[in-house]
Formats: sequence, structure tokens, C-alpha cells
Amino acid sequence: MRTLKIVAAVLSLIGVGFVAGFFTHRYVTVQEINRVAEMRFAPGFEEQLYHIIDADAAQQQQLHPIVHRYAGLIAESHIEFRAQRKTLVDSMHQEIKPLLSEAQIQKLDRFSRRFKEHMEKRRAPREKNHDRDGLREKRKKKAD
Repeated sequence: MRTLKIVAAVLSLIGVGFVAGFFTHRYVTVQEINRVAEMRFAPGFEEQLYHIIDADAAQQQQLHPIVHRYAGLIAESHIEFRAQRKTLVDSMHQEIKPLLSEAQIQKLDRFSRRFKEHMEKRRAPREKNHDRDGLREKRKKKAD
């Protein structure tokens, strides 16, 4: 009986460790994905660059005009890419719809509608809350 309790305790600990590891890994991965996704926007790109090079406030002031210009261009390229991708997907849908059954067309339309709603829900708060100055020190002071 004692051996059975020990085996049950060990298996329980292994199970708890596995579950905790799974959720910890998921949390870390989501944080990393979000950090990389924020770099699509000018403020996120600037923030990450200043963080990577560990720029102090004086360096940020000096680098700001250059970094801000390129960060804006990078953000614009992402916006253009999304528009181009949407055009391609819409064209593909128009070409394949004649080859699909009515049920398949409804599934495709439902998927497209859900995807659009999901993207609008995710994008709106992110774009609204960005401080467009690109200076890390100012943003830290505002947070305090």
C-alpha cells in the first residue's frame, strides 16, 4: 500500500510538472509572438530597436529622426502587404467560387467573415494606444 502511495505521488508530481511546463511555455511563446508582432508598427519597431541597442535618452533624441522615418516606412510596408494579400485572397475566392458547391461557398464566406471580424477586433486597440513619439523614456514616465 505504501508503494502505491509513493507511485501515485510521483505520477501526480510528474503530471503537475508537465501541465505547469506546458502553460509556462505557452505564456512565454505568446509573449514573444506579441513582441515580434508589435514591431510591425512604427512605435513598436522604435521601442525594440532602442531596447536592443540599449540607447540612453540622449542617444534616443539623436537617433529619433532617422529611426522614426524608417520605422514609418517599415510600418507602411506592412500595411501595403496586408492590402496586397487581401486583394490576392479576394481574387482567389472569386476564381474558386464557381468550382465550389453552395455549402462550400457558405463555409468560405463564413470563414472570411469571421477572420475579418477577428482581425478588426485585434487591430483596433493596438493602433489606438500607441504613442507615436518613439522615445522610450517619455513612455516610461507616462506609465509611472
